[in-house]
Amino acid sequence: MPDSPPTGMSREVRAAEPIHVTRATLGLTALGFLVWGIGYLVVWQSITATRLDWVLCVLGPLLLAAAVLNHLNHHRRRFGLLTLVVLNVAIALQALVFVPFALDPSLGGTPVWSEFAYDVWGLSWVIGAVGVLMVLARKRSRRSHADRSAETEVHASFFQLSTLAVGMLLYGLSFIGLGADRTSHNFGWLSVIGPALIVVSIIAHVEHLTLRIGRPAVILAILGPSLWAVKNLARAATTLMSDPSWSSLLVYGVQGIILLVGAMACLLTLRHKQAWEQNSGRVGL
Repeated sequence: MPDSPPTGMSREVRAAEPIHVTRATLGLTALGFLVWGIGYLVVWQSITATRLDWVLCVLGPLLLAAAVLNHLNHHRRRFGLLTLVVLNVAIALQALVFVPFALDPSLGGTPVWSEFAYDVWGLSWVIGAVGVLMVLARKRSRRSHADRSAETEVHASFFQLSTLAVGMLLYGLSFIGLGADRTSHNFGWLSVIGPALIVVSIIAHVEHLTLRIGRPAVILAILGPSLWAVKNLARAATTLMSDPSWSSLLVYGVQGIILLVGAMACLLTLRHKQAWEQNSGRVGL
């Protein structure tokens, strides 16, 4: 069955819907991306990363998890509690990646713990993909029961959710494979294709996202994973990842910039929400 606009409403009516995400949630999300991005950039610039550098990389994902929990009641009606648990486990695993290095910075760069980091990072994305598939199943169930209420409607289409889930799954599997063989170009290509599919998913949802978060934030939301896919070409098409300097730049430097782009997108969304509230005469949280 082809997708139609949420609840069958026109673009004008959908544009008049309240922007449900709270200022606190957007603030926590922006802070999470900011702290995480700074952590990555400091690790990149440090000759020897310190405990504080790694702590920032742990704190960033935890702040993102806190943002999800802060918006729990709204998300639970839309996605279901079990789905949120799965997605938060995925985020928590991304924090776990850096915990050993925060406890003992000397573990950084050692073969065993580097493989641990790759495997846990990959597993987090695989579990995240499962969470998105659960959202897809929930949307399909509601469609079959003709449930189109505005409070529970999943706005993303089946194509968008499927593309997002496949992209996350391929990216996760790529890192599990790269954990065992860092030189594998086949897994390197999966690390490119995964983010590229995430970009496709965002572009396919661009009309609704523009209404919800504003055009500037959407542009950054596309730019971030696009840079992510491009920088992973180094794993697929070159041997740069075998050079410690290039590896550090690509893994921590470029990724840190991408996370800062995410923080900026959240701040632009917050500004869009404030402008919407002023224009509509409503006061949000």
